This record gives sequence, structure tokens and C-alpha cells, in this order.
Amino acid sequence: MTFTHDRSARQTHIQLCCGFLACTTLIVAAKADELSTNLSEREFLTDIPLVYSASRLPQLPQDAAGAISIIDREMIRASGARDITDLFRFVPGFQVGTSSGGQPVVSYHGLSGQISQRMQVYVDGRSLYAPYLFGGVDWTALSVPLDEIERIEIQRGANSVTYGANAFLGVIHIITRAAAQSVGFHTQLTQGNAGIADRHVRWGYSTSNAQWRMSAGTKTDDGLNNRLDAFSTNYFDFRAEIQPSLTTELSLFAGMTQSKLGIGFNATAVDPPRGEKIESSFFHARYKSVIDSGQEWSVAFSSTRDEGNDSFSIPLLNADTIPVDNNRHAQRYALSYQHFKDLNPSLRASWGLEYNTDELIAKQLFNTEQPQTNDDWHAYINQEWKPSPFWTLNLGGLVERNGLTTRQFAPRISLNWKPSAENTLKLGYSSAFRTPSLFEQRANWRTEYQGRTVDIRYLSTGNLIPEQVKALDLVYFGQWQKQGLTLDARLFREEISQLIMAELYLLPFDQANTQNAVAYDLRNNASVTNTGLEYQLSWRPKLGTMLVWSQNFSNPSSANSFVQSSIPRSSGSLLLSHTWSGGMITGLSYTETAPLIWLGESTPANRQRLVSLRLARTIRISDTPIELSAVWRQPVGQYDEFREFQSIPKQFWVNFRIEY
Repeated sequence: MTFTHDRSARQTHIQLCCGFLACTTLIVAAKADELSTNLSEREFLTDIPLVYSASRLPQLPQDAAGAISIIDREMIRASGARDITDLFRFVPGFQVGTSSGGQPVVSYHGLSGQISQRMQVYVDGRSLYAPYLFGGVDWTALSVPLDEIERIEIQRGANSVTYGANAFLGVIHIITRAAAQSVGFHTQLTQGNAGIADRHVRWGYSTSNAQWRMSAGTKTDDGLNNRLDAFSTNYFDFRAEIQPSLTTELSLFAGMTQSKLGIGFNATAVDPPRGEKIESSFFHARYKSVIDSGQEWSVAFSSTRDEGNDSFSIPLLNADTIPVDNNRHAQRYALSYQHFKDLNPSLRASWGLEYNTDELIAKQLFNTEQPQTNDDWHAYINQEWKPSPFWTLNLGGLVERNGLTTRQFAPRISLNWKPSAENTLKLGYSSAFRTPSLFEQRANWRTEYQGRTVDIRYLSTGNLIPEQVKALDLVYFGQWQKQGLTLDARLFREEISQLIMAELYLLPFDQANTQNAVAYDLRNNASVTNTGLEYQLSWRPKLGTMLVWSQNFSNPSSANSFVQSSIPRSSGSLLLSHTWSGGMITGLSYTETAPLIWLGESTPANRQRLVSLRLARTIRISDTPIELSAVWRQPVGQYDEFREFQSIPKQFWVNFRIEY
């Protein structure tokens, strides 16, 4: 099975898919008069889950703006994944890589290096934005175990109109299970080759007006082939809900992780193999009040802390050493208010305010131990207007003020046409922005020896402006409940400008103390236009049987070859799972990504192919479910993971889980 990136084959695929969409549209348009007006959409589609991430409004998928993918618990279990990042391999348009053991990268439509900076990730409404990672996402700091995730909503496309800066090309919202859904005791043990040894335990309790659960565990792995990058992570996660009354709820979240990650390279004095110690913790509180069935407001506060310890020495010929201090401390506080209301039977709106403040201490990055700080706030409004059962109009706007750059505005408009209960076409336009991070705007990364600067890696001249994207897309969403079939396809055009990329420049003599010295600056020096097609077909004919098939075809165009090469031309995935009459579960998955060069890398990552098989069996002893599963995963063919000469090893592990 091969997802080819050959131009002619890709054009053929696009033409076939476009033809399919066109034919479907004509057929359903011809049958539009068969839509029953005696049965409301909400009654007809009662078992379809609502989505919240598109506009912070509870909406049916066909009413929401843009393309949305949902990874639910059944899909998580069927995938056999050990890490949450592996789940995004099954979402069209996504790329997943591992730069070194324990340090995964997740991006949408490429444009990413070791740090994914052009996508927002939330857990129960709390942003995972990491100031110390140049404004990216640190997946190692996520304390939520896979078993506690209720679903993941993914907005495929720009959504600054709802979430502000950095919701640039996409948004991931991880929604955990309510504490009331995790009552009792649960434990999992995973053991395998390549150093795989995971342990997880959870305990939940419930009373008439309060529920809580806590979970803890550890994960270890030997990392990639040809790297000394073994890693281990310990985590603790807590969630509680308290109901002071029938219409109010206080939710409390807390968690922490302690990790040791293998980083560096052999035979490299300036970046030797070593262990980096990372500690992260957070607290998040949310108070929600339900006024009536069509109105709700909430206020939330969160605090996120990160500590990193990475100090080493570079040996010199005179037996002396140059100390390198990569230690860091970061703190983020966030306060938000959001409200949604049904204004009349056909018009609804959500609006809100959010304030964030960041503090970062990283001597190596800024050549000072003084805290680097930044504040930002934004206000937004989204509206859903349904003048008839056939049409939905989504309008929205957001204004944001960031201490590092100028004020920004992000609009969106989406017109959804529903010729029948099963079919929806969405035509939308939006613009989004990504603000420069503290590092991009103020970088002063240098190495000193005996009070003198011996090397400058980054020296920012500042004055950066936000990156911009203008996105136009045509989305088809089809859902046939009786057949258990869903088709989601997106034709897109993304015009991205003012991209912030590193550029070498000649340093002034008074900065470098030597002639012809160069350093990297971060500048708005690149642009790219990306057009293409992506789709996902999901078939669940009955409980326990699932087939999910996804493909993406991109055609990037840029004057900067390294930018264009960071967007893979194609990717695809297949996930198949079936529960047999005897209770045995078998699963197969295959993912593939065309060659690309991750930003910041000098060598390409060849075509990535991964295949895995899963066998599972659940038995009951005195009404206690016990599951035993085995997963085998390995790369196929010539394989480079993130960069040349490193790869994912063949892996096999068994998992034992019990819940009572």
C-alpha cells in the first residue's frame, strides 16, 4: 500500500476526489426537497457529538465553521498508541516526528522544526503554549494519560478568530473525562523491547455533589536508533468537579511531570550526549454557571510552571572548559471569561476576554539572568445564524494586543449549505496571525569564556511583526448514520506571509570583537502559498468495528526552497479494528508521510512509513474487566526519523489493564 507523491498521480487523486464531491453535491441537491421539515436537526442527529472548539459554541459538526476531526475513545483504544502524539498520524494533513527520544513534534501542513510554533494546543481550555520553547508546544509536559482522554477536537485550519495568536494553521483541544466517569480503581502495565516500561494507576471517587480522580504513572523508552536518547517521565494528574448548586460547577485541575531526556550527539563537543532534566506543573480552576439551556458563562484561571536543567562544559585544548548554562525557568498565568447565549431561535453568539502574562529566565538565550516578560490580551465574538434548516452562517472577529508587537485583528466568515440531513458544504475565509516569541524578538544567544564572547549563535535585531495567513477553504461533510459512514474533505488555499525564519548576517565588530563574524537573526523573510486537498473517510458499521482512511495532498509554492521543502507533498493513514464474536480484537494501522526537510535541519527525512498490528482480548472475572493486548510496530523500507541516520526501532509491547 503506497501513498505516492508523484505529481501526475497526485493530480489524478485530486481530480477523482473533486469529481466525487461534485457528483455528491449534484445528487443531494436534486433530492433537497426530501429533507423533512417536521423533524428538527437536533432531534434527527441526537447521537452526534457536539463540538466546541470551532467557535466556543456547542455545535453540530455540520454547523461548525471549517474542517474538524474528532479522535474519540474508541479510536484511541483501537490505535494501540502509547503516546498521544501518535494519534495525530491518523488526522489528514498532520505530520508527526521525533527529533530525539521523548521529544515529539506535531505539525499541520509542515512549516515546523524541533518546535511546533504554528498551532495552538489546549487541555480542558488551558493552553500548552511554552514561552521557553520559542512559543511552541512541549508535549513532554503533558501529564494527562491516554486513558483519561474523552476526545480530541482538531480544527484543521486557521482559528485565531477564536483563540488568538498562534492558532495559526490549526488548533488541538484535548478534552479529558469528567471525574464522575473515572470512579473506581484502574491500573495498567506495559512492557516491551527497546526499553519500553510504562506503569499507570488511577483512583476515582464520587459523592452526591463532588467527584474527583487522581492518576500517576511512569513511562520509559530507549529512544531512537543511532542516538543516545533514552528517556523516562513520571507524571501525576488530578481533576475534580464540585457542584454548589444544580446550575453551577467548579472544576479543578492540577498536574506535574518530571522527565529525564537524552539529548545531544556523539563526537560533538558543543552538543555532547547528556541528560536534560525537566519539571513542569500546573494548576487550573474553572467556574461555570448555566443560566438556562441556551445560556452559559464561565471564568477560568491557570498557572503553568516549567524548570529545565541542562548544564555542561565544552573542553578546550588547554585542558580548560567553557561552561554552558542552558537552565531555564518559565511561568505563565492566564485569566479568561467566556459566555455563550441563544439570542433568538435562529441566532446564537459566544464572546469572551482572555489575559496572559509570561515570565522567562534563560541566561543562555538572552545573555542575562533578568526575567523576560510579556503580556497579551484578546477579546472575541463568534455568531451562528441559521435563517433556515438549509443554511448556517458563522461570523466572528478577534482583536489582540501583545506586548511584543502591534495590535492584531482576525476575522472569519463561513457559509454552510445543508441540502439534506446527510450532506453539508462549507465555504469559508479566515485570516490568522502568529506573534513573535520572546526569543524571536530578543534573542542574544552567546557563549562566553573568561568574560569574553567566543561565539554568538543568535542575535536578534528585533522589530518583528506577526506572521500572517489568509485561508480559503471548501469543506464537504457527509454523515450517514444508518451506515455508520462519515466523509470529511477539505480543499484549501493558504497564503502565508511574513514568516519568521533564521537568517545569517555579518555582526558589527563591537558585538563580536572580531572581523567577519556572523550570527543568526530572526526576520520576517519568507512566504509560501499552499494549496491542496485532504479528506478522511470513517466507517463504523457496528460497535467494535472501525475503518478510518485519510489522505492529504499539498502543492506548496515558495521562493524559499527550505520553506517549500518543509511541507510534505502527501501523507496518508489507515486504521482498521474489528471485534470478533469470541471477544478477540484485531487491529491494523499504516501511516505514511512523503519526504520533507524539517526547518532547521540540513538533511532530509526520507519517506516515513509505519505499520502496526494489535491483538487484544477482554475477559471478566466477577464483573471486573481485564484486558490483555499486544502491539507490534515497525518502520517499513528506508526510513529516516526527523533527520538522516536515525530511525524508530522495531517495537513490541504487551499491555495489561484492569478496572474495578
